[in-house]
Amino acid sequence: MMKRFTKVLSLVMAVVFAVSAFTITSEAKMTDAMQTKMQAHQRQLTYDEIRAIYPAFNYKEYAAMYPDLKEAFGEDEVALYTHFVTCGIWEERQPNAVFNVDAYATLNYDLRAAFGDDIVSYYIYYASHQWESGRVAPTLSNCLWRNLNVYSVYDFQKGTYDPVKGAAPICNRAYHPGINWP
Repeated sequence: MMKRFTKVLSLVMAVVFAVSAFTITSEAKMTDAMQTKMQAHQRQLTYDEIRAIYPAFNYKEYAAMYPDLKEAFGEDEVALYTHFVTCGIWEERQPNAVFNVDAYATLNYDLRAAFGDDIVSYYIYYASHQWESGRVAPTLSNCLWRNLNVYSVYDFQKGTYDPVKGAAPICNRAYHPGINWP
């Protein structure tokens, strides 16, 4: 397992550092405001951050959830992880079938206050604490069952529990794109 991880991580790092701009046409529909927020936070991850997030990444689930990526990369683990650490994180894509970063922030007030809009911190924390007792699976469906408004991670600030003034939920019981709800 460690040997495979080292191989994948080495390839990812080589691609990340060799390619300064990595783009792909995404089927995800982003509003101008969401695009602006994403671009304001986007940066190149460090080696330690890339290594820390890897345990939460499942390339088969990532490819299955995002047909645009499956079409572009098939099930190439290195290409998919490279996309995730260069673009997917900033687009708030899920690294596996049970982790949604916005749901994670919504369900965990303590993390919201600690990390604010530092999206990378949520992914790293989840990757290193996936089996922490007392935490609910961070899915949009779990938020809907709890009748919670889900906000983008980009709508939070460190030291506060509430989203910034004027932020609109990206998902709630009345508006839940892509989720079949009874």
